[in-house]
Amino acid sequence: MAQYTPIAPSLTTANAPHSPMRHLCIGRQSAAFISRGHPWLRKDRFTGSLAGLDNGDVVTLCDEQRRPLASALIDREHPTICARVFHRQGDRDFDPVAACTRALQQRTKLLSQGDTNCLRLIHGEGDYLPGIRVERLGPALHVVVMSCCIRPYVERIASYCADYCGIPGHQVVIREHLDDQRRKPTRARMLDGSPLDPDWQVPGQELGVPVCVQPAAGLATGIYVDQRGTRRWLAQRCAGGRVLNLFAYTGLFSTSMLVAGAAQAVSVDLSAPALALAQENARIAQVAERHQVIHGDCLSFCQENGEQYDWIICDPPTAAQGGRGWVARRDYPKLLQAMVPLLSPQGYMLACVNTLGKPYDLGRALGAAGLQTLAPERAPQLEEDIPQRKGFHEGRPYQLFVAQHAS
Repeated sequence: MAQYTPIAPSLTTANAPHSPMRHLCIGRQSAAFISRGHPWLRKDRFTGSLAGLDNGDVVTLCDEQRRPLASALIDREHPTICARVFHRQGDRDFDPVAACTRALQQRTKLLSQGDTNCLRLIHGEGDYLPGIRVERLGPALHVVVMSCCIRPYVERIASYCADYCGIPGHQVVIREHLDDQRRKPTRARMLDGSPLDPDWQVPGQELGVPVCVQPAAGLATGIYVDQRGTRRWLAQRCAGGRVLNLFAYTGLFSTSMLVAGAAQAVSVDLSAPALALAQENARIAQVAERHQVIHGDCLSFCQENGEQYDWIICDPPTAAQGGRGWVARRDYPKLLQAMVPLLSPQGYMLACVNTLGKPYDLGRALGAAGLQTLAPERAPQLEEDIPQRKGFHEGRPYQLFVAQHAS
């Protein structure tokens, strides 16, 4: 892959005159949350009036003594969140270009390494750009808008990131994801207004492993870049092992481990289109002869399979669409019971649960299944393009545990 050279962005911050900052007083409990680092203000009976404020308007959040706590953007359409913090001090103007510049500079090393062109350029609140994610997917950008507070600034942010990476507007997808996609479908458009092709496929690369990416297909583009740190960790340890990849999606855990020297990988998923991409990913990585795909239910496969594996990867989706769907609290215990006999005596199980929705104590469930987990510092870590903020557990995309048979 060619060495990465950023192109100087053409956008500059407008020299608009400073306008008086609107102050929004909040209650004692909300002020405590904001002071501890949480970036979301949930409206309650102590929250001041939002009259005259619109999506994206800048306010200073103040406590009951009118002491400034933070600067935030107004969100008028979310059912519970009415403002999202972009700066830990009050009376600050929102400068999306400056925020983008800081975020991209923090990723300079990753962008310049040459073996990865699929990564997150903007991680929402983690980069003090609330309500938006921007991912580079090979020669394309995928922009996900998750809050109305950022709507007035989306084109500026998308254009700035595209200019920085040298990506033209007809290869930048902007997708609105303001609600649960099970209730409302996401809406998408191209930055330059050109027609959107949901079947558009582009080549990407992660840690030197090729991957087929579909930037316009939906929220699921063929790769979850927040798991790159996990794949890096596994690649350093899996040589010679047999791998079972459950909820395999497009098989990137399987492909990356095979490239790193795993002996064999089996990828199981209910989605035939995802498995077709998994097969293609294995083919272009030249590991297809050691990769097997199983189209079917993960629980049934585990209950009916008598083989053992040195590595079992279980990364279920937030919400599976097949059968009864996937509910962690209901389904994980049964699946763990079926997975444990398949784990070789010295093998490792890597189990994840998405942190959206009601909390699920996966660590306790693993213990109840007779497994012991590695200390967190020995497990895979998020990489620098998924920055975390103290006091904001919602910013972490998933819980992850590495477990072995209890000794």
